[in-house]
Amino acid sequence: MLVAEDEADARELTVRGLVRLGFQAEGAVDGRDALDRLERGWDAVVTDIRMPRLDGLQLLAELRTRLPGAVRVVMTSFGDKESVLAALNGGADHLLEKPFAVRQLAELLTRLIGERRDASGVDQLFARRLATLPLTPRERELVVLVLKGLANKDIAETMGIGEQTVKNSLAAVYGKLGISTRSQLFHHVFPV
Repeated sequence: MLVAEDEADARELTVRGLVRLGFQAEGAVDGRDALDRLERGWDAVVTDIRMPRLDGLQLLAELRTRLPGAVRVVMTSFGDKESVLAALNGGADHLLEKPFAVRQLAELLTRLIGERRDASGVDQLFARRLATLPLTPRERELVVLVLKGLANKDIAETMGIGEQTVKNSLAAVYGKLGISTRSQLFHHVFPV
């Protein structure tokens, strides 16, 4: 786990607690420091929202492209509703209200990582089925989200694009595959 927290005592207590509970954990003094440590390929990144140099929201945005498979937990005070909404819209998997017990964080991380690994099996199945289709990587990403049953609005949010762009991109995919509906897309990818 990578823990991005600018308060030294809180960061050290969290990292030491996670290590004591059997996790590999390391601390980062802010979002910029966390970005410098991403090459380790962390399963999870736990970040505060307010930090110098690069805050938690900016870190979340970077994680979406640089470490998309990582679980993202944001430590926050729920008194700041705008930041909470921004964190959720920015890709946080979970918000954890301060103060919290390290054991609570460890249980949360174990559950979220387990769920992510279970879901990755489905993603691998989709990737194998889509590999033979004449689609760009971005179009394959779109198709996976469609196959998972996400609405255009949710796809737009997940991919960081506008809803109209989702509709246009989906129409282009349909055109490439010679189909016209989501149902036909499913049957094209998983023929019966």
